[in-house]
Amino acid sequence: MISVWAILAVALVYLGVLFAVAFWGDRRAERGRSLIANPYVYALSMAVYCTAWTFFGSVGRAASTGIGFLPIYLGPTLAAALSWVLLRRMVRISKQERITSIADFVASRYGKSRSLGAVVTAALVVGIVPYIALQLKAVSASFLLLLRGVGSDVAHDPLFLQTSGGVAAVLAVFAILFGTRHLDLTEHHEGLVLAIAFESVVKLVAFLAIGLWVTFALHDGPGALFDQVLARPDLVPLTEFDGSWSSWTWLMLLSFAAILFLPRQFQMAVVENVDEQHLRKAAWLFPLYMLVINLFVLPIAFAGRLQFADGRVDADSFVLGLPLADSAQGLALLVFLGGVSAATGMVIVETVALSTMMSNELVLPALMRSALGGPDPDLGPRLLFGRRLSIVVVLGLGQLYLMATGAEGSLVSIGLISFAAVAQLAPAVIGGLLWRGATQRGALAGLVGGFLLWVYTLPFPTWVASGRLPEEVLSAGPFGLSWLRPQALFGLDGLAPIAHSLF
Repeated sequence: MISVWAILAVALVYLGVLFAVAFWGDRRAERGRSLIANPYVYALSMAVYCTAWTFFGSVGRAASTGIGFLPIYLGPTLAAALSWVLLRRMVRISKQERITSIADFVASRYGKSRSLGAVVTAALVVGIVPYIALQLKAVSASFLLLLRGVGSDVAHDPLFLQTSGGVAAVLAVFAILFGTRHLDLTEHHEGLVLAIAFESVVKLVAFLAIGLWVTFALHDGPGALFDQVLARPDLVPLTEFDGSWSSWTWLMLLSFAAILFLPRQFQMAVVENVDEQHLRKAAWLFPLYMLVINLFVLPIAFAGRLQFADGRVDADSFVLGLPLADSAQGLALLVFLGGVSAATGMVIVETVALSTMMSNELVLPALMRSALGGPDPDLGPRLLFGRRLSIVVVLGLGQLYLMATGAEGSLVSIGLISFAAVAQLAPAVIGGLLWRGATQRGALAGLVGGFLLWVYTLPFPTWVASGRLPEEVLSAGPFGLSWLRPQALFGLDGLAPIAHSLF
């Protein structure tokens, strides 16, 4: 266990450094000496894709499925290989039409449809809320694990929700300070981009440090570690491919769509792009980053299964639990900072991107309607206030989701729910880019229908799992109608929940 003051001191110092990096980036930009006009900074900022899901959840998934964590990174790798064709076209269109968000981009492909932009915004805000809750859960659980020690039941700790609420408040302040300083949304958030690139380095260093320690200090190299796993019949299946090609295909498609259409990824890869030539470097550097940060996922997962064979430690906590169990407190604090970097980077960029959409697609039209017939009022201050309020609302919704569903459930399962929501954009975006016959009414119908099916087949079952709804809804269907079972809709049975929902 580590004292609360030591944990808070380390966290506050780190946040202070993060603020300083962002402030430095903004000051350099004001002097005309941009720090983000660099392909390496651009590629590192795209690594905001690697969140607490990557830092903690990949190990948790590997601890139960072995290499089953890989499809989530193979999809983005394929997307990066195609970036010079698909992503470059998105960047060019966005610069020509002064696009500020993924909702704006979708609307622009269908005659600047305001209704379509509003629907995309509403769907993404609701769809991303579970992902934000995931990050708040990861930081809160990590903090309490450091404080209480290995084996503690952090999910039912009375401080769990208070900690996640405090994290949400701090992140709201950061996002407001460095994401909503200017009203002109076409300007680049230079300080924010530089801070995200810095965080990408921190989480990579932290994960490599714990991976090297587990592999070469806690064990005598990867060979000896794998020999111990092979000596355990219950762990041998983790070293084999289970042949689930269908599941891998669905997850690769899901992550392929996510890397292109997640609001934070669109923000970093498209909106914040200052030179399309940077895509050439990112096309190999970003996949290399994902490869390196995942090198030690299996060794950490195997070490955790060996160390905590009694199951008293949740697999998502292996990254932090292993150094704590060995009294390596300095390393545990470094891992904690890596996890904080992974989670905060995602939340900050996601809330900034969502607040841009909400202000442009929801707040601005309302202000314009209320100002009709008036003496050309200055809407700037109210629009800026709307963006800042949107950040608070989004983080508040994440906290409410965490309160409603509880702290149970793996990080990966929560993240996949949001990925599936974002995948609804793929037909509308790709259709708008490549098919002249695509219409606004068709895109709108597809998005609304897909969103309603997503709500019913993925978030709805989590409410059952948390006890908010009776279990019979899943097993027998609403009103006893078996063909309406959320995870076997219309009789489609035998698929995993994510594959079923995507189909």
